[in-house]
Amino acid sequence: MINICKGTKDILPKDSYKWQIVRDNAEKIAKKYNLKEISTPVFESTDLFVRSDGDSSDIVTKEMYTFEDKGGRSITLKPEGTAGVVRSYIENGLGNEILPVKLFYITPCYRYEKPQAGRLREHHQFGCEIFGANSLASDIETLSIAIDFYRSFGIEPMVRLNFLGCDNCKANYKQILKDYVQPHLPQMCDDCHKRFETNPLRLLDCKSTVCQDILKDAPSISDNLCESCAHKFNEIKKMLTSLNINYTLDSRLVRGLDYYTDLVFEFCDSDPKGTKNALGGGGRYDKLVSELGGKPTPVIGFGIGIERLLGYLETKNIELKDDASVDIYVASNTEDENYVIRFVHSLRKKGFNVESDLLSRSLKSQFKYADKIGAKFVIVIGDDEINENKISIKNMQTGEQIKIWSNDVAEYLSQNVK
Repeated sequence: MINICKGTKDILPKDSYKWQIVRDNAEKIAKKYNLKEISTPVFESTDLFVRSDGDSSDIVTKEMYTFEDKGGRSITLKPEGTAGVVRSYIENGLGNEILPVKLFYITPCYRYEKPQAGRLREHHQFGCEIFGANSLASDIETLSIAIDFYRSFGIEPMVRLNFLGCDNCKANYKQILKDYVQPHLPQMCDDCHKRFETNPLRLLDCKSTVCQDILKDAPSISDNLCESCAHKFNEIKKMLTSLNINYTLDSRLVRGLDYYTDLVFEFCDSDPKGTKNALGGGGRYDKLVSELGGKPTPVIGFGIGIERLLGYLETKNIELKDDASVDIYVASNTEDENYVIRFVHSLRKKGFNVESDLLSRSLKSQFKYADKIGAKFVIVIGDDEINENKISIKNMQTGEQIKIWSNDVAEYLSQNVK
């Protein structure tokens, strides 16, 4: 037997309705905020992710699925959604349209990492990108879109915030951080030795307990912002407070991709006893469009892992109800299969959800099956019904059973199926 690849997961029929609920909720939120859907290819040129995600990020250095195609081109399965959307924005001239350009997507992503709960090698993201706006309103709107999405599942997330500042702030802070780390560098991991030289901010994101302990007293970037950046960050915090949005400050939050600037955020469990694992996150990346060859354009967005969301709902015993139902089960007790098929077909054409026997079960077994799938009504077609041109209908909730003319069945069901 050939088994599924490590780090991937089948979406089985018992769970597929949950994914449809996620998509439905995402689409409702998107409509509410006037977001338009965009879909980009599963694979892109490797250069796109190296230039956007940063050659010092763990994703680029350790986790990308990269291969050479038959034309000798280096191709990568997309590890995240933003880079492809920015490429499409530039390539298709979306910046020439009325700004802001507000987009959302639901897409598979691929990262070669150790599979664990909520983190698979193939996973899916609900993401949002807003191009062309660099304002308090656009920052708050982006956070609100994600929060409304979580709330649609009964989740009240905590927003973890940090502010990376402008180019000058980041340059100054990188040197401050390097000065702090320098005496401790011999005790730090090999990855941090590389980060120290290539991108010191990534030191703050190290998962090594030794490095975390060294960095716990490191100077905070929020304490080293210029006056303009400090003012902007304060305005964001005041607005979140006025909107009763839960947030906490995390001076070590830098996110895992090098394109982030300015505001960065993550969404986590608001329960004080919760795990604090990130459920999603994002931030501002105002230089990414120009770095990929487009006109300077501010952008802010987020990505939310769908598998992680569904796993979190399970841990919190938040049940997603399957509202799909079978209106009618047609039970047959006749050899005239053609009559039954035509009757079922006619009901479906009129818009009813109809199931019928495909396995030549006994009438008793058909009723058991109808009860098991939650059919609201069972229609029985036997030789007597065909000869009389009448149909027997049983209401499975009340047990009431009637026999009416075949031509009246659709009207009766329209009045009684809810």
